[in-house]
Amino acid sequence: MRLQEVEKGGSVGTRLLIRFISLVSGMRLPDAARIVMYYKEFYGDPMTAWTHPVMRGESGWSVGERELMAAMTAKWNACPFCIDAHSSIAALALDKSLVQTALDDYRRAELSPKLKATMVFLEKLAVRPGDVAVTDMQAVLHGGVSTGEMEDAMAVMILFTITVRCANAFGFTLLNGKDSERAAKRMLAQGYAWGKARTPPHPDHRALAEALRRRVLEGPGVTDIALRQAVANRAAGGPAIGEPFDRLVVQISEASYKVTDEQVKGLVAKVTSEKAAFEIIVSAAVGAGLYRWQKGLEILKGAMT
Repeated sequence: MRLQEVEKGGSVGTRLLIRFISLVSGMRLPDAARIVMYYKEFYGDPMTAWTHPVMRGESGWSVGERELMAAMTAKWNACPFCIDAHSSIAALALDKSLVQTALDDYRRAELSPKLKATMVFLEKLAVRPGDVAVTDMQAVLHGGVSTGEMEDAMAVMILFTITVRCANAFGFTLLNGKDSERAAKRMLAQGYAWGKARTPPHPDHRALAEALRRRVLEGPGVTDIALRQAVANRAAGGPAIGEPFDRLVVQISEASYKVTDEQVKGLVAKVTSEKAAFEIIVSAAVGAGLYRWQKGLEILKGAMT
């Protein structure tokens, strides 16, 4: 983890909780949980509020299919941590060899026609959002995917578009094989919220996406709201902003796996605290994700008219 404050947990209470969870579980708490716990009111709460119902709520897609979508999103964004985490969960819910074949080339995997068609669309929206057209969406809908299923699938991809950018920019530590297996079993049973497994109702994606946007880009923080909004806009292809922000934000948006220790150190030095740097990196990730979300919704609306 590139930010030591996030690694340790920030507040004394969070640090003690991380140590307790690690002790009870017998393994290092994964960094994906650490960033959610570190600054809950800014990122953890609104992100979890959307992620848990998306991944475990009512949907036409099974839990395994949604975890596979998350793993594929990680692959399209070259995120080793998330590829390992979500392919491991998917392999517990689906056939392990099927998951591996899909990661190698989902077009050749024995996926359902609906899932394969949806993956084609999701990959294009994830990698080349500016090239997505109404005809791309129409091809999926004509293949039997409902508009609700399409919105559910886009929500999975968008949430992990954000997550993988955070994972790459913060430099998440990969789990060893044994801990990865333990974490996958726990996540399959527990989902993305604390407490025992439960099935939430179908989520209101648009309301939850808006809540995330408002909190990260309009809510209180240690950085200026105007700066966070400029960062998010830049990550969505907007105008350049001053250094050291511009190159790092573009890197997070376009190829987050190329983010370096030096870039993150430079950001911390500029904004004078790790908490401020955390806000900037999260704003960039959220901006890149919500740009694709709005693009997908526009295309879906166009396909229905």
